[in-house]
Amino acid sequence: MIACCTFAAPVLEATFSTCPDLYLEVEGMDAGASVPLRLVFWARGATAETLDDALADDRTVADATQLASMDDAILYRSIHGADLPTTAVYNAALSHDAVLLAATNDGDGWDVRMRVPDRDALSGFLDQCNQLGVDVALNSIRDQDQMSRYGFGLTPSQRETLALAWDRGYFSVPRETSLGDLAADLDISQQAASERLRRGLWQLVSNTVCEREPATACQNS
Repeated sequence: MIACCTFAAPVLEATFSTCPDLYLEVEGMDAGASVPLRLVFWARGATAETLDDALADDRTVADATQLASMDDAILYRSIHGADLPTTAVYNAALSHDAVLLAATNDGDGWDVRMRVPDRDALSGFLDQCNQLGVDVALNSIRDQDQMSRYGFGLTPSQRETLALAWDRGYFSVPRETSLGDLAADLDISQQAASERLRRGLWQLVSNTVCEREPATACQNS
């Protein structure tokens, strides 16, 4: 089962106050005997100098280190204390066998996608978050078996069209085949091929990238 939630957790809250255009995307999260909570995240929307200063002044951060950088993003590793509610929430997730799939924050809460075994585990985890004083909103839940029936929500025809487009280099730069050629190989019209590609890509994005799926794609609680 895949659950999408928004957490009002205080971790890095002061950093967002200093950097209002900041956007974070978590690449990894873990904890251990000597490190209560460690995040690895990509940061966008602020300069490295500004971020370094903001993280150094953030009371929820015990340590922060730059790991890498690219044109528009900086990769950080941050360490957080055991007294933070966020640390307790992470441990609660582990105790309910929840697995983090994705987490982002644009200054308006942590949007988290996670895999949980079943509804009972999800309910127990959310109850524990409330007991810890962490506000959490359940945005959507989805039965993973239903989602994976054809693979990420794709119908057989969508999967066939996307696989052929990939094999023939339709997504390559420069493009190695045309939409018309794909349609001819599939023995369908160019319009039908275009619709299959568009709808198939929409399904892939909604099931793998987006943090908040449309109501029609998820079973809301």
